[in-house]
Amino acid sequence: MGLPYVVGDVTSASDRARIVSESPDIDVLVNNAGVVTDDWTVSSNVHVAAPKALVEAYTESLASAGGCVINIASVAGLSAAAGASAYATAKAAVLHLTRVQAVELGPRGVRVNAVAPGWIRTPMADDEMQTIMQRDGVDLEGAYDIVTRYLPLRRVAEPDEIAGVVAFLASSDASFITGATIVADGGGLVVDVGMLAFGD
Repeated sequence: MGLPYVVGDVTSASDRARIVSESPDIDVLVNNAGVVTDDWTVSSNVHVAAPKALVEAYTESLASAGGCVINIASVAGLSAAAGASAYATAKAAVLHLTRVQAVELGPRGVRVNAVAPGWIRTPMADDEMQTIMQRDGVDLEGAYDIVTRYLPLRRVAEPDEIAGVVAFLASSDASFITGATIVADGGGLVVDVGMLAFGD
């Protein structure tokens, strides 16, 4: 038997109000809505404005429960790449929003942290692979091999691996962690790109 859920558009004020009214008492809020788009307004609304509004709407419930917030960001918010300015800038804003929320809500006993994943095998990532598939004449797995070839772990992650990080942050094992960002990217951020020419 699955858990109850409420379907809605997090960028819609009326939908957010309905979501909160139908599930008013929570102790963990995971802001995981995402979209890849060149539209700065849409990207900002989905990745920044909606999580901010949902946290505000659920503050009393979270404070009463001694709960926590986990914002899903991206390594795109920690490094730069061409062609993703709206997405990357919004994800960078998520990281700082997380820090601000941690400062604001900490005195009320609410922890706020972020997870910054790298490539995760999801429908959205599969769509992103289409460009590489067409450019290099490879299949989906070949495209994932290309984007992960320089990662220390040499692979894409599965959704459950990120869910495990979220579960940790929501657990009592993370009771003294707030305002932090956990990077789950297969080691990509530690790679010295200037030394790649010397590798295999």
